Amino acid sequence: MAGFIEALQENREKVQLVIYLILILVFAALLTPMLGEAWQRAGIPRRLFYALNLFGMETEAVATFIIGLFFGSLLLMTYDTKKRLQGVLLFGGSVIGILLLSAQGLLLPNIDFGDTLVWLVFGLLCGALIGGGRELLAARGSQTFELRRASKLVFYMLTIMIVIGFLEYHLVYPVPFDFTGEGQFTIIEPTRSFSVHGGAQRIAFNAVLVCGFAVVTKRFVQYDAQRDFLVLGPKASGKSLLLVGAYLEALDRYSGSGDEETTTPLNPSQDLMNLVGELDRQQEGWFISATRTQEVEALNFQYVYGSVFPMNIQLSGLDYAGEWLEEIPDAMLGTMDRSEMPITLSRVHESVEEADTLILLIDCERYTNNEPLDIEPYFEILQAADDKDIILVASKADVLAERFREEKGLNAEQYYGDFKQFTNDRLSANQTIQSLVAQSAGSEIHPVFYQTRVNDEGERVPMRNSGSVATVGFDKLLERLGEYG
Repeated sequence: MAGFIEALQENREKVQLVIYLILILVFAALLTPMLGEAWQRAGIPRRLFYALNLFGMETEAVATFIIGLFFGSLLLMTYDTKKRLQGVLLFGGSVIGILLLSAQGLLLPNIDFGDTLVWLVFGLLCGALIGGGRELLAARGSQTFELRRASKLVFYMLTIMIVIGFLEYHLVYPVPFDFTGEGQFTIIEPTRSFSVHGGAQRIAFNAVLVCGFAVVTKRFVQYDAQRDFLVLGPKASGKSLLLVGAYLEALDRYSGSGDEETTTPLNPSQDLMNLVGELDRQQEGWFISATRTQEVEALNFQYVYGSVFPMNIQLSGLDYAGEWLEEIPDAMLGTMDRSEMPITLSRVHESVEEADTLILLIDCERYTNNEPLDIEPYFEILQAADDKDIILVASKADVLAERFREEKGLNAEQYYGDFKQFTNDRLSANQTIQSLVAQSAGSEIHPVFYQTRVNDEGERVPMRNSGSVATVGFDKLLERLGEYG
């Protein structure tokens, strides 16, 4: 069973693709008949559609233009590398829906495309222009161009159509006007009163379908993960090192991959680049010193997660002095007057409140040296923030990597899965850490480290290859954060 779950996790995106394909087929098969019957009920939307005849616009021409507008945006969406598969799925579902409507005698059987071809082309061009076609033509180089307007237009057109169709299908209401066969507007005596069509089960079933369709379609057009991550840790536990290491891993992907990751900018913050600049200048020893008490630095960047359904992940963090960790629970529980709260603590508190996921650091160097871990404030923070996801990270895990090599004869970077289990087993022997794991719903501890060596002074310093540091575990951390996003 464990192997099956692990296989699902490794092929998470492919499983999602199959699920989305099934959902699109189900939505097309079940929602299209509802839309067809809703149109045939001839409510206000249909009459307003026919009202365009008063302005010299034939119904066939308008329908053809709308089809062109939709497919123009959808085709542009399939050009976007980040939304190509989603666009293909929606394209297939839309074709199925149109064919089902045609089987009901609607849409295609009533349009002579020989007469409305100009409107079809006009709709396609409008959809392409509104969706960002002009910017696409002006773009140069290999930069990935996110055609967000095209995706939004597809989403809004589909959602509006489905919601109106649902309301028209289930609501019966009097209509005080109509149009004659010659397109003349007339006032009529309503023949229907207000009522609801379909039983409670049918309404609930269709409501679930409509909501599910809106959620899936919204997911399709989403570019950015709706997650805020925040790193918390005691003094000198490696908060800055964690964020710099994650950025270096994202930068390595940006420079070495052959897909959209090479052309999506990382957009690092100025504070983060200052730390990276220190890394370039400091060719021996550690490049980061402990953050001063009153300092707060914003360290953030974005990276692309996923190959089947790529998503922009924004990883943000505040680099603050670890001494403030003990004050955070009082700020969260409201036992401290906000007007008297120091500015630094106030910013950290606001970031904790806004974060969806807290990344809690466990200092492996302190653990191996039998020093106080200073992670007791985590428990009060978790109690005050029980609605947040938790990721436990073992920082400075190079000391455990040495023990892993000595005891197992294996390199942590080559056998990371085994090393991760080794780290969890070792750290969980500590009662405080074991309690923290239990408090965070059994979350696994994720080890990360910079490869280090011991210099002539007996200090552990990062190993460098042509000036660059080597990191381990940060690639897996980015993947894990992407899964949460």
